[in-house]
Amino acid sequence: MSGSGVPITPVGGWWVPLASRMHGADTHMAWIEPVLVVVVLLASVGAFGRVLWSKRLGHVWPKRKEIRLVNPAGLFTGLVEVVSQTVVLRNRPWVGLFHLPLFFGLLAFLGKSVIHVLWGLGVEVDTPIWYTRLLDVMAVLVLFGVAALAVRRYLLEREKMTHPLESGVILLFIALLMITQVLESVIAPESLSWKANWWVHFLVLVAFPAVIAYGKHLHLMLAPVNVVLKHMTEVPSDRPVFGNDLDMDLEDEAKLEREYARLGMEGGVGDFSFGPLFDQAACIQCGRCNDACPAGPALKPRDHFVLALQNPAVTGQELADLVEGDTLATCVQCRACEVACPTGCRPGRNALEIRGRLMLEGLYPPRALRDTAMKALSGSGNIFGQDPGERARFIKANDFPIYDPHSHDVLLVLGCQGGNSPEVQPVVVATARLLTAAGVQWGVLAEEQCWGEGLLHGGGLMEDWPLWAQDRIEFLTGALGGDQSRTVLTICPHCRDTIRTQYQAFGGRFTDVRLHTPYLASLLDEGDLELESVPMDAAIHIPCKVFHNREHDQMSAVLRSVGVRLHKPETSSAAFPTTCCGGGGGGFLWDSPAKVNQKRWEQIRATGQKAVITGCPGCHRMLGVMREEDSRIADVATVLAERLKAGGGQGGTSSTG
Repeated sequence: MSGSGVPITPVGGWWVPLASRMHGADTHMAWIEPVLVVVVLLASVGAFGRVLWSKRLGHVWPKRKEIRLVNPAGLFTGLVEVVSQTVVLRNRPWVGLFHLPLFFGLLAFLGKSVIHVLWGLGVEVDTPIWYTRLLDVMAVLVLFGVAALAVRRYLLEREKMTHPLESGVILLFIALLMITQVLESVIAPESLSWKANWWVHFLVLVAFPAVIAYGKHLHLMLAPVNVVLKHMTEVPSDRPVFGNDLDMDLEDEAKLEREYARLGMEGGVGDFSFGPLFDQAACIQCGRCNDACPAGPALKPRDHFVLALQNPAVTGQELADLVEGDTLATCVQCRACEVACPTGCRPGRNALEIRGRLMLEGLYPPRALRDTAMKALSGSGNIFGQDPGERARFIKANDFPIYDPHSHDVLLVLGCQGGNSPEVQPVVVATARLLTAAGVQWGVLAEEQCWGEGLLHGGGLMEDWPLWAQDRIEFLTGALGGDQSRTVLTICPHCRDTIRTQYQAFGGRFTDVRLHTPYLASLLDEGDLELESVPMDAAIHIPCKVFHNREHDQMSAVLRSVGVRLHKPETSSAAFPTTCCGGGGGGFLWDSPAKVNQKRWEQIRATGQKAVITGCPGCHRMLGVMREEDSRIADVATVLAERLKAGGGQGGTSSTG
């Protein structure tokens, strides 16, 4: 006898419960129960498959060929994230803690579930007693987690929760599975009670898949897949804007129609690509992304960029009604929502696709954004609508050399903001001084237009982006002497994104496009720059694109190395090292109603610091609008230039702005 009173027998050195107790009595009728088990099991599989295919994944599966695995090492990273449950614990530690026994209980009970069904089929299975006892312990822990989650859902935070009935059924099912597991060890075998307990466990077990297929709990099956795919289909970097490869061949009407069909949504939401459609099935609907979004509460990434894509039959106009243009345009593409998501969903990526498809349907962008961005660009070639002569005067005043591919190693691209914004031009001057001090042979373009950020995010994708991009690629290639592998340096992460990433759709393979912060850090590491360490306290604002490219630690390290004591402002997401300034995703092109820059400035002000250091002209401008008169916004380059040892970097020292 076991300690619990269950007869056991030794098999192969292990103490195992008698599997034969399932059919120990009434042997002449023993065939009935296995037949019933098979019938119920087939019914469950059929119901699950039918719901999964017809309601959730039938329109997604054919798009699986779109998956492009670019990071094989992401398999390991994704599996570690799934098993460790770090993202689940990160933003809501107590809730995550209650989920842990449910997750590990699910893993522990996978084997037992198979054994349970085999018992019903009359198959003897040798089960180690330690495994049975482990399951008993896990069952108690899972019951504790279920109780805690039920209290939170139905008592403490009832108003915040969604799908109360579905969640209640799932919690009840999990509780029944755990209770029957415990009872299995204490009820006498071959008794009617033991058999009844077995059937309750079995019926709940086979009903479980069909129930989760209907609702948000499908994430139990799909979330691990989605997390792994997230890491295997992207590397830390900028990502292509959906539709940036639109081929505007105005002379071939049939081809143009095919392009509109490929990138539009004539067939409704079902035309979207694999990623966004799989996200809607994997989403747990926990709302962590909504909490992390700096453009909230009006913008809700879960609702607008994931759940809005649940019904493949939704038309373009219906989607535009679900996600209004003014709200869609407030997404700053910071990806805080993606960092917070425990199921691998990428609402920021989905937002880009929603924008692109609605744009081709003539339903985006809102007029305020389109008019502001397009009028300025079409009239002057820069997002400010500034006279191009201002940039020429700035270059002349600072005696910047004009780039010659035969005598210069680095082309310093100023961008719209570096060339036309008085607030940002000192960053260019500081960068120039540092390059000269390091002995770098550099030059700037005699003339320069916007590289395309204003078009991609300002609403010119359909009409202007393809031709603009091709023109800029041809111009830049010519300026580099036909060699797209030459070094292009910029103070703007958005310009780097456009030149390095977005131009690839039209054959622009500019392989060495650098942001000034990591480039200057490399000069410092190699001993080409000699700087003094001067104590300073400042708040640090890390640009989102610096984080996307995993350069934030390097940015902080460079500043600390020259004596800056950094104060990190509060952020909206536990794992996200910053909060967007509001300029991303085209935010600096218009007066966004989300007022993200105001929220970010309040976080910075809470540090008590009067000096703020950033590494992006867009952040500089967006935060500059909000700063008080006694506050100072600096760039990494200006801080470093102030610490040049005497006599270093005399070239380009004239101040402007």
